This record gives sequence, structure tokens and C-alpha cells, in this order.
Amino acid sequence: MAINIGAAESLGETATPQKKLSGNMGALSLAMTVLAFSAPLTTVAGYIPVSLMFGGVGSPLLFVFVSVMMLLFGIGYITLNNAVKRSGDFYSFISYGLGKSAGLGAGLTAAVSYFVLLAGVTSYFGVSCAELQTTLTGSAFPWYVYALSCWAVVGILGYLHVELSAKVLLWVMLAEIVVCLGFSFGVLQVGGDNTLTAMAPFSTSELSKPGVNIPFSMLFVVSFFMGFEATALYRDEVKDPDKTIPRATYGSILFIGAMYTICVYALIMAYGPSAQAVATDSPATMFSNAFGKFIDPRLQMIVTVLVLSSAFASALSTHNVLTRYLFNLGTDGALPKPLSRIHVKHGSPFASSMAVSIMVLLVLFPFIVIGAKPELLYGQLSGVGTSGVIILMTVVNLSSLTWYLRKGRYEGISFAKAFLAPAISSVFFIGLVGLVAYHFDLLVGGEPGERTWLLYCLVGVLFAGMALAQYFKRNRPAVYERLGRSHP
Repeated sequence: MAINIGAAESLGETATPQKKLSGNMGALSLAMTVLAFSAPLTTVAGYIPVSLMFGGVGSPLLFVFVSVMMLLFGIGYITLNNAVKRSGDFYSFISYGLGKSAGLGAGLTAAVSYFVLLAGVTSYFGVSCAELQTTLTGSAFPWYVYALSCWAVVGILGYLHVELSAKVLLWVMLAEIVVCLGFSFGVLQVGGDNTLTAMAPFSTSELSKPGVNIPFSMLFVVSFFMGFEATALYRDEVKDPDKTIPRATYGSILFIGAMYTICVYALIMAYGPSAQAVATDSPATMFSNAFGKFIDPRLQMIVTVLVLSSAFASALSTHNVLTRYLFNLGTDGALPKPLSRIHVKHGSPFASSMAVSIMVLLVLFPFIVIGAKPELLYGQLSGVGTSGVIILMTVVNLSSLTWYLRKGRYEGISFAKAFLAPAISSVFFIGLVGLVAYHFDLLVGGEPGERTWLLYCLVGVLFAGMALAQYFKRNRPAVYERLGRSHP
């Protein structure tokens, strides 16, 4: 449907030569827009139990630790944002600190990473809706009916002005937050299992018990925070970027960190010492069973529907992020120039949005034709996307450090913000990259080493982007000069 909208209007009516997008989002709207990417309710209901398998009763401590690491990352990220002052996020930030070749490689890697995440969450929405219908009626439409419906609505919203998407995401996120915090405070009010002391989940001794694997649990916890790293992509679409982006970034990290810590704490208190065993045996029903016991079993269906709306919101958020990466790369000439077209009426990157919709449809099409469930998309390839974002966050840290040593320290930039914070964050993220490389099967499934080639493909995209930048430098110097959104 999004494609038909574009086809119905001539390029002369829809496209404008302006180089910047427009918008007036505030910090709250921006924060909700990017946080929808992480699908909080889906995370609490479906993925936090997975982290509990490895972290056990002491998991809240890991959430607190990761929140601190994300804040340190955010400090370096915002300091670099204040220096770069351009949209483009990973693409611009890495270009600014490490050069145009590394920046273009990062931009293409980001586009691929968010693309596979988008294809995954769209197919997940379809399969989950079909399963819900089967539960209710005993039969269901094919999964792709729901997936294509999600694809169409997301495509339409992505085509229109970003503030419409922001309003939709705001209300969906508020509903998710009400459910997550309502569950948590409901459990704590009742007292949960009553066999654990209130401070037991924050005891370091819990992390040293048999069966606890801190690195594995932390890898999953980090993936729950993803989304806030895209705030700088919307620089041209917010009220006051120098204030709105920092507020949205820090606010997102603090809020999501606090909410997830409270939720995992409540989930542990609901099951007591057996929480890790329950998470291992039945992760898919751990949250819903606790919700029915401590809140109200009559509301479980509402929660199930909200989990689906959470997945839809994640698809919309990811679509918008990917659209803006393609728009920035198209504006600079690294990708086809038509991707930089901006809608006259909506002020949106409509051409890039349509391109994203087409690409997702092309990926879904083979699964529809052969009649197969898309486990590859929402299982394996989603793990590839998560790995890509972790790698890029690591490189952004290194970019911040390099920029400070080369320029920042001579411009009176804070040592603590521009060097110390990203230095500590770099150690953490480099460790995560090592964990991803050695235990890639945790994210994509399969036997150890069986699907490592997917990670090699992701790294190959990074180096292909760097090689493309060198090609531009030798053969199309005007394009090379524009890379990294370095034009005025």
C-alpha cells in the first residue's frame, strides 16, 4: 500500500530539492520513537526470562551494571553528537572520528543490521498473530496475511510525516509501560513468593552460584537496551537538537534501565528461588503465568494483544531508523540519489521509506511462495542485526576516543565526557564483541560455529563499504567529499 501511494503521485508533486527533513518532535516524542525499537513489553514477556536462564536470581545486578555502561556510552555519544552536529548517527559519527572510509562502512553495516531486524520483527508479528488466532478459534489465516498487514501499515506511516509515527508510538509505548510497571508493582505489593528476602536479588553472592553465566546473561541484557542509539538520526526533525537529543538519549537509557531492573526484580520475586529453573523450563509462559496469578487472569488476553502491538511498534521504529540511514547515504551519493527525495507535503524521506518497504516485501516473498514459516528471519537473522548494532556501538566509542585525541582536547572538551567515559565503555563493548564472536550461536541458534558465516557476512559489509569509499576517493572525489554528511 505504501508503494501504491508513491506510484500514484508524480515525482514533480512529491519530491523537493531540500536537503533536510523537517519536524518538531520534543524529547518525550523522540525518546518514545526510539525506545519502541526495543519493544519493552515483548522484551519483558519473552526475552527477560532468557536472560534469567543464565543470570539467575542475581540478574537485577546485571541490569544495573549494563545501565551504567549504557550511560557511559551515552556520555561519549552525546559529546560526539554535540561536536558533529549532523544527522547520520553511526554513519556521521564514525566518519567524523575515524574517517570517511570507516564511516561509509559503518553506514552500510547499520543499514544491513536494521534491515534484517525489520524483516525479523515483521515476520514475528505475522507468526504471533496467527498463533493467537489459532488459540482463540482453533484455526488461523496464514502468517503472511498478518505480516503483510503490518508491512502495509508501517509503510504508510513511514511514508507520512514522522510526527504521525511518533504519536502512534507514544500511545503504544505508554500502554506497554503501564502493563510492565503495573505487573511489577502488583507483584511487589502482594509480596511475590515470599521465600526470598527483598535484597536477595541484589546480592553479589547470587551471581557466584552454580548455573550462573554472567557473560551470557549480560549479552542478552545489552540487546534489550538497543534503540536509544538512534536518537541522533532525527536531528533535523526535532525542536532543538542540541537539547532534545541529549535529553531523549539520557532519558531513554535511565528510564529503560530502571523499568527493566524493576521488571526483572518483580519476576524473580514472583517465583522466588525457583525463578531460574522456571525460566529454563518454560520461558515463554513465565511472565503470563505470573501476571495471571498476581494481577488478574482476565487481563491476560489484553496483555497478549499488547505484546503484538509492541512488535508492531518495534517494526515501525526500525523502519523509520532504516529509512533515515538510506536517506543520509542517498543524500551523500553513496547510494542512488533518488533515495534522498523529500515529500513536499509531509516533509518525509518518502523515497527511502518506499525502498525499505520494497526490500522487506522481497525478503518475505520467498517464504510466502514456498509456504514456510520465516524462522530464519525472526530467529537467526535478527541475531545478526543485534550483533551488527553491538559492533557499531563499539566502533562509535573508538571514534569518540580518536576524535578527542586528535582534536577535542585542543578545543577545551571535557576529558571525562569525551575520553574517560567512552574509554570505559570501549572496554565493555570490546568484551561484548569478543563474546559475540565466540558464542554467536547464542544469538542466532544452531550448534557452536554452525552459523558463524553470517557474522563474517556482516563484517564483509563493513569492509565492502570501506572499499567503496576508496573507490569514490579515486574515481568520484566529489562524492567522497560529501561522505559522512560533511557538506554544509
